[in-house]
Amino acid sequence: MIISSKQLTHFAIHATDDKVGGIRDILFDDETYTVRYLVADTNTWLPLSRKVVISPISVVNLDTDGGSIHIDMTVETLKNSPSIDEHKPVSREYEENLFKYFGYGYYWIGPGSWGEFAHPNELVELQRQEKDDSTAIENKENHLRACGEVTGYEVATQTDNVGHISNFIIDNNSWEIVAIVVDTNNWLPGGKHLALLPSDITNIDWAAHHVTVSLTQEALMKRPEIDQDKLSESGYIEALCKDIKNAS
Repeated sequence: MIISSKQLTHFAIHATDDKVGGIRDILFDDETYTVRYLVADTNTWLPLSRKVVISPISVVNLDTDGGSIHIDMTVETLKNSPSIDEHKPVSREYEENLFKYFGYGYYWIGPGSWGEFAHPNELVELQRQEKDDSTAIENKENHLRACGEVTGYEVATQTDNVGHISNFIIDNNSWEIVAIVVDTNNWLPGGKHLALLPSDITNIDWAAHHVTVSLTQEALMKRPEIDQDKLSESGYIEALCKDIKNAS
């Protein structure tokens, strides 16, 4: 199933025993362009100073019609999970504590997007050997960025700035970001919503609020426009990305 980051941040979160607010933001890995965490909006059920994240590993169902995401844990389990400081980067040490708390296998050990696997659910309650823990300690750096932060960043081609990031298109089977939407309205009157592939991005500059791509302005403007109303249609994004790769 294909879904956008804008859609997801309007979804409610349902634990096994109750509803626990909604999705506030999405954290993705800027090396693999894989969604690592959903940041829960805890204002109604936790002290304002505590924020918690939910790994796609725990997601059992995504109900697009009902606008909700269902997770395989109780409200109490989520409440007692390690909290984050939303004003600071999520550290690898925090991730290790979080994954140990839930009993998940580490996604950063192995060649795939999810360790040895292609899908996050295969890391549920994975029994790790001691060598896995020692390897985890060596991998201290992660590459997490927030969709809410990067949305709005200007897109710099090889020749000029042509627009800004407006949305992320996510395959919720693998939780990989398959496309990024560039809104050219602030550069071109009546602008378009064009498709970028993660492989087009060469750098994300936090300080400058810039996303640099390997394309020229002309090449980007030739990219197909994303029809947001067709995202849920079977095969739409897959065909779009295939056309882009064939034309590159």
